Amino acid sequence: MSQWSQGTVSSRSSSRSSTSSRDHNEVSLTSSLLWMLLNDLSNRLLRYFGRQVRLVVHGGVIMVMHPKLACRPSTRDVDYNHRSFVLEWQRKGVYDAGERLRSCIAATAFKYNLGTDWMNACADVALPMSFDAYGQLYDPIWTDAMSAQNRKINTIFTAPGLELVGVSWSWAVALKLVRYEKYDPYDIAHILRLGKRQKGVQWTRQLMEEWLVNMCGAMGYHKYPSWQMEATRDKMRHAIVLAQAHA
Repeated sequence: MSQWSQGTVSSRSSSRSSTSSRDHNEVSLTSSLLWMLLNDLSNRLLRYFGRQVRLVVHGGVIMVMHPKLACRPSTRDVDYNHRSFVLEWQRKGVYDAGERLRSCIAATAFKYNLGTDWMNACADVALPMSFDAYGQLYDPIWTDAMSAQNRKINTIFTAPGLELVGVSWSWAVALKLVRYEKYDPYDIAHILRLGKRQKGVQWTRQLMEEWLVNMCGAMGYHKYPSWQMEATRDKMRHAIVLAQAHA
């Protein structure tokens, strides 16, 4: 339905820059540190919820923790989908799930002297929504991530109180193409190389575009003005060159 606009992404960055140093995490979260933090968070969540909490995550944490990638040494935060987590638990009759989760995240931050945004959902305001066949609004990224197939291949952390499920590879690429800064081009290249290793995909710009249009229609590519679509295609070409250069 809606496009993940550059303006919204910029607003996310500006909102982060306005936070105090105590709020903004500056500690590099390595894989080993993340395992420790997430186990601590799992224990807290189990006490608060009495059962396992499942969160959909995206961004750098996947590149650090996914066993088929592990292509980054660290990340500064864990991006997760808060809005659909809240709706999921509301359907279970739990109406303060969001507050419970944020309280546990803050407690872990305090224990390990992290910025409170070490785990955050700042990107939620920018992620697209869509309508189903009945005209009901739904979250396509969360729905896709929660499929049995994606959970099988993209669950990156499991403990008694917490499971982290990465977004599908198509959505991981689609979201990174919008910003395409810092690590994003290299992250996409790693994902493309994984597709080649696992399924023998010979990436071209046309094939990559078809894949994203088919799998991530909620991005609204058909609504992109011509200049924006061409800029997106240039990013695709660049990511493919990076993937081939380090194959």
